[in-house]
Amino acid sequence: MWYIIAALAAALIFFCLLARRMGRTPAEILQLVKTGGGKALNVAKVLIVIGVVTGIWRAAGTIVVFVCYGVQIIRPELFLLVAFGLAALLSFALGTSFGVAGTVGVIFMTLARSGGVNPIITGGVLLSGVFFGDRGSPVSSTAILVSALTKTDLIGNVKRMAKTGLLPFLLCLVFYTFLSLRNPLQTVDGTVTESLRSVFSLTPWAFLPAALLLILPLLRVPVLLSMGLSILAGAAVALTAQGMDLLTLIKCCVLGYHSEVPQVAAILDGGGIASMVSSCAIILLACASAEVAEGSGMLNRVETLAGSISNRIGYFPAMILTSLCASAVFCNQVIAIVLSHTFFKPMYEKRGRSRETLALDMENCCITVPAFVPWSIICSVPLQLLGTDYRSMLYASFLYLIPLIHWARLAFQRKSA
Repeated sequence: MWYIIAALAAALIFFCLLARRMGRTPAEILQLVKTGGGKALNVAKVLIVIGVVTGIWRAAGTIVVFVCYGVQIIRPELFLLVAFGLAALLSFALGTSFGVAGTVGVIFMTLARSGGVNPIITGGVLLSGVFFGDRGSPVSSTAILVSALTKTDLIGNVKRMAKTGLLPFLLCLVFYTFLSLRNPLQTVDGTVTESLRSVFSLTPWAFLPAALLLILPLLRVPVLLSMGLSILAGAAVALTAQGMDLLTLIKCCVLGYHSEVPQVAAILDGGGIASMVSSCAIILLACASAEVAEGSGMLNRVETLAGSISNRIGYFPAMILTSLCASAVFCNQVIAIVLSHTFFKPMYEKRGRSRETLALDMENCCITVPAFVPWSIICSVPLQLLGTDYRSMLYASFLYLIPLIHWARLAFQRKSA
């Protein structure tokens, strides 16, 4: 991910130099950088807290109990369906596709390979699951970024995403039930779960941090407070049930969890504030670059072109094209989100469309569409973690059902009006 940061830093310097050439003073350029960075600062603060959550959950055994209990209830003919459901549940709780793909995803891929299930299909099923939370979780960095840019209520956005995501989710359940029946698990490799059991106590209390983070935001408890309570609960479980000492727990929060057992380390190592540094840097640089480019008038022609395309094919299809192009050039969904907001906010305001409408369209487009660019980090990193390739995208039905069904819904509404 660091090569993306280097490229974005170079882009910011280039935009600043170009703005100077266009007549902007150094003070004006610095103010634009500060304004753009300020927009991303609140998101960065939340990401740091999310990093602590991911470290604490590993230390408390929260991820482990979900996996071990989940494996126990797996019926061979429903393996893929359970994999999708568990990945979706944990991604909603954690709000990170990378974190879930690198933990639960790795475990299910191991079980699939040892149990005779097609790894390409399994990879696609897991991709659908991990992106479920990346799009619609109240602790997802992308959902928080959209909320911050559009100045809309995060929980309100989550509820609207749940409504528009219900039909795609149900269709995924049907599709993955069919695939499960056609690709049953032949055998179960217990070595993975045995390694986890040797290190962690499978106490039911380990479910508490996840339960708090799943339920509290939906009860209108502020997201940061919900995450704080989840952290406290996880710390209590790690210190008592898992027997971890306080210094090691603090290291988990900052540097991430690290196990001395190789089999466990291969699955669970990671998390912590350190894991979020690169994401924070990407968001800060992207927002600063977009602010300099927009404030200096560099994007006027591009905005005009985007407006012309929108008038011809519609705002949402134009937003899809913008997301694809931005992801193809900059290789990440953050730029797709920032540029879509920059281009389409004036158009939505001119047509009298609400900020909530803009946020919903962005969430149903800019978060999932970049995954269809094979070299984008949002596609390549999960695939690499899962040990599969781009062919798995054929089975990641949630990713393309979200924009397609939302597009169809918008078309029907326009026709009815």
